[in-house]
Amino acid sequence: MTDKPEKGIRRKPGNGIMILLLIIAVFFSMAGRAIFPPLMPYLQEELVISLTTVGTLFLLSSISFSLVMVFSGFLTAWIGHGNTVVAALVFILVGLVISASAVNAMILAVGMICIGAGGGTYAPSGIAIINNKISIEKRSTAFSIHEIGPNAAILLAPLIVLTSVPLLGWRGVLLLIALLTGLASIAFYIWGTPKSGVGAKPNLSTIGTILRLPQAYVGMSIFSTSLAGLHGLYSILPAYLVEHSSMSAEYVNSLVTLSRVISVFVLFLAGLIIKTMGKRNTIIMVLLFTGMLTGLISVAEGRMLEIVVVFQPALIAVMFPAQLSCLAEIGEKWYQNVTSAVVITVGMIVGAGVVPVLVGVLGDWGIGWFGFVSLALMMFLTVVILIFNPSFGTR
Repeated sequence: MTDKPEKGIRRKPGNGIMILLLIIAVFFSMAGRAIFPPLMPYLQEELVISLTTVGTLFLLSSISFSLVMVFSGFLTAWIGHGNTVVAALVFILVGLVISASAVNAMILAVGMICIGAGGGTYAPSGIAIINNKISIEKRSTAFSIHEIGPNAAILLAPLIVLTSVPLLGWRGVLLLIALLTGLASIAFYIWGTPKSGVGAKPNLSTIGTILRLPQAYVGMSIFSTSLAGLHGLYSILPAYLVEHSSMSAEYVNSLVTLSRVISVFVLFLAGLIIKTMGKRNTIIMVLLFTGMLTGLISVAEGRMLEIVVVFQPALIAVMFPAQLSCLAEIGEKWYQNVTSAVVITVGMIVGAGVVPVLVGVLGDWGIGWFGFVSLALMMFLTVVILIFNPSFGTR
């Protein structure tokens, strides 16, 4: 006779259900941040903020993301990975509500800091759940599927802005995302928290062990570059193009939407690409292609600029499954959430924080082209670092 589960006890979800729940969770984790770049031209007009201020707002969000991520291990050790994901979504909901009520850049900064904190809370636990539940042979495929969530958020964000701002205004759009994020947190609490595992507490000895691993620095370089090429540019590019070209906010957002459609389509092929080329070769190929197009933004005009904007992020989404799989090979499995936190912290601060500020400041100075050239050189340098570290990503 088969025992029935006791009443009131939630059953452990299967791997397929857990991955689906993580896709939904990471979608809203990213949507809370991805909605701001296409909204920025409207916020700039109403709140009267410069490109430098825009870049600073994203830097503050990235610093919040990074600092919270480093210490999120205390939370996961206490309440487990699943409940930590729920807490992350609640942080994002609160940040969206605060941002929707902003009457100046200061209040907006508080909201974006809360949203960044939520994203930082999610990242180590989401990655650790996949690493704990999926075999190494299927891990790249699992991460490829997981990456549909953030890429779909980046794809839909400008589309949501295009269709919803005329009806709801930018404040209404933020409140709508907040409502949906709340529903996602409830769903994950009900079905995603049972048997999701517990993380290791961060401590100086563990962090010191990680910082003594040469491969950790290679991982930091790769994450900094990929996050700069995808999220760093995405954060500042709509506001930059509206100010420094003849394109309207609506037209820029339509170009960004098209670029993300291509990225999501390519992402469905990521597992096959990585399996065929290998993780290292995939990362190198994407960095060379993306670096070339990023540099072209500095000189392209008219129709050529539009083509470059559309195709610049086309392949970089493929990097994330490859580099997340490589990240799982750094150090020991038992402190994997701490490794993820340390490596991604550096990547977020540099790639998603410093880069938007750099491009924003240089744009206000009238030499924004130099920021795109510098980012392209950063990508080529990362390829050189990989070449001189032949053991990275070979397992």
